[in-house]
Amino acid sequence: DAWTWTLDYLRRTTDEASAAGESPDTGGNEDYEDELKGYANFASVIGRRLAELHAALAMPSADPAFSPAIATADDVANWSVAAEDQLKQALNILQAKLQNASREPASDDETLRLARVVLDRRQDLITFVRNCAAHGFGALRTRIHGDFHLGQILVVQGDAYLVDFEGEPVKSLEQRRDKSSPLRDVAGLLRSIDYAIGTASEPEREGGVQSVAATQTQRAALMQRFRSNAKTAFLAAYRNVLREAPCPWVTMEAEEPLLNLFQIEKAAYEICYEAANRPLWLGLPIRGLADLASRLTATDVAERTGETADA
Repeated sequence: DAWTWTLDYLRRTTDEASAAGESPDTGGNEDYEDELKGYANFASVIGRRLAELHAALAMPSADPAFSPAIATADDVANWSVAAEDQLKQALNILQAKLQNASREPASDDETLRLARVVLDRRQDLITFVRNCAAHGFGALRTRIHGDFHLGQILVVQGDAYLVDFEGEPVKSLEQRRDKSSPLRDVAGLLRSIDYAIGTASEPEREGGVQSVAATQTQRAALMQRFRSNAKTAFLAAYRNVLREAPCPWVTMEAEEPLLNLFQIEKAAYEICYEAANRPLWLGLPIRGLADLASRLTATDVAERTGETADA
């Protein structure tokens, strides 16, 4: 599966770069660049295959269970409320984590700092979610994969086979069959890439003459390049198919706001899940939500401030 394949790929590349004493900041040698491009190429294949799935599900159908529907004002309101509720649950968990930090020796300083970053942007995040959801009016609601991540993809001779269409196991059958925005699947894959990068970035004991600090710094820079390249390639391929689809499921103007909405909702869900099931993994979704909060709300505030100034 693509999750295992990705972790093997990332670890092999970082080991080779560390052994060569290569600095990711300088771009590396030709083999190193080939590794970066190689994974970006695979991410591009995933983007194309996922968009082809969505294009098929967006086609008219005589079967009501698969016939696309146009998102109404009520649908958009439901998306907004669901995302906001999920976000508030995650924020409450982060608040409790900060309050209990002195009694949780396993909590590292960086995770606590990121939790504060998210909490400091609480109202901005809530406002941003509402603004993003408003763009959903008129988009298509279709059947979707519903639980899309790297573990739901098989790597077969350089191609990507999408599998496991039963939806999220914790949801009822009715909820799994419900129509929604295909961009939920896109958000799921983007978050999965972040999870893979975060997992592969965990410090490991290094041999040789390099110091642990130097190796960790190198790994962090390398992983950042992988993350950026993979996401860019995945989204570019997905959008290429969307633009050419006979029945586009979202306009280009609405695509980014809705994608941001579902990424925030997904990261918030992950915080709730990890807190309840895998506390040692909690730092991964906290970092993801902190990155989204810092990047997206800053842009949103700047745009709203600019609009006010122009008026």
